Amino acid sequence: MEIRPPSHSESTANDAEAANTSGEGRMIEGWDQTPESRPEEPKRKVIYHRIDAATLPIVHVPHESQETTGEHDEVQLVELSESKRGGEFSDDEAPVSERRRKEGRRSDPILHSLVMLSTIFIMLAAARFIVPDVVEEIRYAQRRGQLRAEYEVAGEGLRNVSLDTLSRAYQMVTAAAGPSVVHIDVHRTQKQTAQTQPLEFLGAPSIPISDQGSGVVVDKQGYILTNRHVVVDGREITVTLSDGRQVDAMVVGTDPLTDLAVLKVNADHLIPIPWGDSEHIEVGSPVWAIGSPFGLERTVTFGILSGKHRVVRASDRYQDFMQSDVAVNPGNSGGPLVDSRGTLIGINTAIVGDTYQGVSFSIPSAVARKIYERLRDKGSVERGWLGVSLEKVADHELVGGNHRLRGAKIVAMADERSEAAAAGLRPGDIVTQVDGEDIRDVMHLMQVIGNAMAGTTIRLTVVRENEERIFDIQLGQRPDFPRTR
Repeated sequence: MEIRPPSHSESTANDAEAANTSGEGRMIEGWDQTPESRPEEPKRKVIYHRIDAATLPIVHVPHESQETTGEHDEVQLVELSESKRGGEFSDDEAPVSERRRKEGRRSDPILHSLVMLSTIFIMLAAARFIVPDVVEEIRYAQRRGQLRAEYEVAGEGLRNVSLDTLSRAYQMVTAAAGPSVVHIDVHRTQKQTAQTQPLEFLGAPSIPISDQGSGVVVDKQGYILTNRHVVVDGREITVTLSDGRQVDAMVVGTDPLTDLAVLKVNADHLIPIPWGDSEHIEVGSPVWAIGSPFGLERTVTFGILSGKHRVVRASDRYQDFMQSDVAVNPGNSGGPLVDSRGTLIGINTAIVGDTYQGVSFSIPSAVARKIYERLRDKGSVERGWLGVSLEKVADHELVGGNHRLRGAKIVAMADERSEAAAAGLRPGDIVTQVDGEDIRDVMHLMQVIGNAMAGTTIRLTVVRENEERIFDIQLGQRPDFPRTR
């Protein structure tokens, strides 16, 4: 290695010579020896002490092709102060690059705070103006994807499903329920009044009128269920069976509060309709109505179940209608409402207005079956009587937090000798269940008690002072309701 000393003063040369004689400078010794006589090369380090920053030593490192290999040579240029040449470095006398790196890491705290505030502001602005648009776009994309998937699935399904099969299913429902449906002709006698005839004809005989409706065979012994308003005050009742036979019918019993009636015919080979379960059928299920609208026998209409537990007239507290969009017109009254299995789930009873307007009502089979059995066995309905006055449960008294299952609050006893008083019920008790059935409101409790019939023992669950209690009560007979046949 060739070394060209710097052109400094004599003191500079002496300092360099002192460095060469020091422990670090000894590594230069032997450079003039031949490679054969040169011992194993130690790690060498050349250190130059810069006195003046303007004049730095020039170090020539030998190339690999030269005799002296530079595999272990390291050249480190450091800066020393004059007072600490060759000594240890303090923090202030560290290498220039290290000191500058440390100084670069020290930033202005005010500038750092401004940067942080700017970053936070930018993030908030993005959350306020950009994120909602992104979220909305994602939601639209998901909705479009869902619609696209439904479209593709529906298209594939329509290619694989034959509409003839669906049509055949509808026909099978009609075939299963149709033989049980009957047409009813009623002949009444209308008395003359000042509203119907002029004064000179008021003494004339009564004018016979005809009416019609529908019914359904529920027992092969000849029992037919229909509406009370179809047969009430009927002088002659004729039933046309599904096979075309016409037979006379007699009224077994009627129930004004539910508008149901039971007829009896003497005929054989009858096909009764099976009872369905109106409590378990879900809203949205397909339903069919079969009857004789305007005298057109065995007319079938189709729709869906639109709602349950409807009250059409507030004065009729024992109403519990199912709502559907099945087309029902005058003459359909008393006919069956059937489900997809062809079972009886309701008796078509009422519509809104004089003709069909998209809404029709039917008596649930759960209610109709109880009334039918009572009328068939006793000819009348002896409704249960609890003997209490009820009112709506206020929001602050709500038990359980479900606003659709409020229960009913007892506010007074009708009689100190009533069944409720004898069982231990008190004003302020909130009835929440009857025989395990949750009570929705006051009207629902009255329907449940009324349909339980007199003499029936029921189990009431009540809440008194935030404590649940159980009472077994035998219902009495409603005192203001006479027996009707």
